Amino acid sequence: KKYSVNWFSSKNFDKHLGEYIGVQNINFLEIGGFEGMGTNYFVDRFLTGENSKIIVIDPWIKYSESTVTKMRLTTANGVEVDDLINEDTYDIFVRNTKKNKSKIIIKKGFSKDIIPLLDEYFHFIYVDGDHSEDAVWLDAIMGFDRLLPGGVMVFDDYRWQSGKRSPKRAIDRFLREYEKEIDVLDINRQVVIRRVGGQHG
Repeated sequence: KKYSVNWFSSKNFDKHLGEYIGVQNINFLEIGGFEGMGTNYFVDRFLTGENSKIIVIDPWIKYSESTVTKMRLTTANGVEVDDLINEDTYDIFVRNTKKNKSKIIIKKGFSKDIIPLLDEYFHFIYVDGDHSEDAVWLDAIMGFDRLLPGGVMVFDDYRWQSGKRSPKRAIDRFLREYEKEIDVLDINRQVVIRRVGGQHG
């Protein structure tokens, strides 16, 4: 079976990323690759231009070991998330994304360690990694540093929470503290922002 679950929704991306379709030299960053469903979608739908690529950051270890707060989660139908996200998930990702491998750069590890080492600046950043508040905050501010003026950033699971460990608190703080530097394009189960300034190019 190719994908064990489908947590991916394309609605906001279709709405806000159309300008990048077929354009050359476009850089996407995906924080949280899981099994590659989103990665394949971004490549197939948007990164069709020459030299356009996506960098994917994910530690691909057990979810409970990858989060700052050591979260143990179960899905709505009672599956342990550690059974879905673990060391084997990396092999599933590689297998699922093989057809697009020329457009994908895999960075295996934690975003807080990898983002500062990147040379690239990005037209689009998708934040869907560790869902604990501190980690989402770090992904937000470190990612924003690498977002081009006019670039789009999407935070996943805005309404998701497990006790106080919610992306929402970090995202709300980001929206407050960066309000002069961003336009908020959408708030639903995701939050979509654009960095103010010139369009890409």
